[in-house]
Amino acid sequence: MRTSVLSLSVAVLALVAGCSDTGGPAAGGAEPYKITYVQGMAGNPFFTSLTCGAQERAKELGVQFDAQGGKDYSPQSQTPILNGVIAQKPDAIVISPMAGEAMVPALSKAKAAGIKLVFADSVADDATLAVSQIASDNYAGGVLAAQTLAKQVGEKGKVMVMGAKPGISTTDARQKGFEDEIGKHSGITYLGPQYSESQPATATSKFAAVFAANSDLAGVFAVSTQEVEGVATGVQNASKSGAVHIVGFDTSDPILDDVRNGVVESLIVQQPLQMGVDAVTQAVAALKGEATTPKISTPFVVLTKDNMTQPDVAKFIYKTTCD
Repeated sequence: MRTSVLSLSVAVLALVAGCSDTGGPAAGGAEPYKITYVQGMAGNPFFTSLTCGAQERAKELGVQFDAQGGKDYSPQSQTPILNGVIAQKPDAIVISPMAGEAMVPALSKAKAAGIKLVFADSVADDATLAVSQIASDNYAGGVLAAQTLAKQVGEKGKVMVMGAKPGISTTDARQKGFEDEIGKHSGITYLGPQYSESQPATATSKFAAVFAANSDLAGVFAVSTQEVEGVATGVQNASKSGAVHIVGFDTSDPILDDVRNGVVESLIVQQPLQMGVDAVTQAVAALKGEATTPKISTPFVVLTKDNMTQPDVAKFIYKTTCD
């Protein structure tokens, strides 16, 4: 049985509570700054890795740090958590905000309360609410995914996108980059996107429906962890491993197993640990009245079965627990 990222939610909520770092005293014996990270979703290795990087940097800076995340990737899950954090009155909140404008009211409330905001990975519709935004160039990642998939399918055949849900800044940008680039490859027919609502099981069923109508499907770009897991299951259910090429974004233990087994050929992998480090660094700078960097871009790498054990690639693999 495949293990979905959602099945890890309870465990990671416990992990996050256990990984809370009280930090050390600030200079002169003052109370340390308090920073909370509001994850996109608990149990997702990307957000766990971002948490680990933030926690590590907070410890170095003597900052009190904790993290909280909802059970699924939605504004309905994230909003009450953010409101609860605001009520605790931290000095700063690092957040991976959901669904563009849906989080703006709560984020505005935080800023009005004097809480410094840093966006990590995703961005709310009103970017001026944050003192800094740390993210990969997701559009460029989508372009790279299209170039990688085009090569894998031999520059011909039908391909599709398995998206998350419209309105998420990161996955929207990846999809747009993919679509803009794949249109330049004349031998490839783009069937358009399907959306999983960030649920692996939905990604599996949506893939199955497309494949039923297009048995000659050549490839899929899956925009994040849940979609990669779901599409990989669908491809295996159809006994088409290696015949339907998968390029995904992000990693999890099941996805890495699929790379080793040849089900997933390539992954565009980000650097969430560094995002966490940068996010806490920027939050502390803002709290000290120092200049912040409005936008910070972090790198990514293409991971394959052939290179996944190489040190310069393996360091990008996401964590499921913090050391």
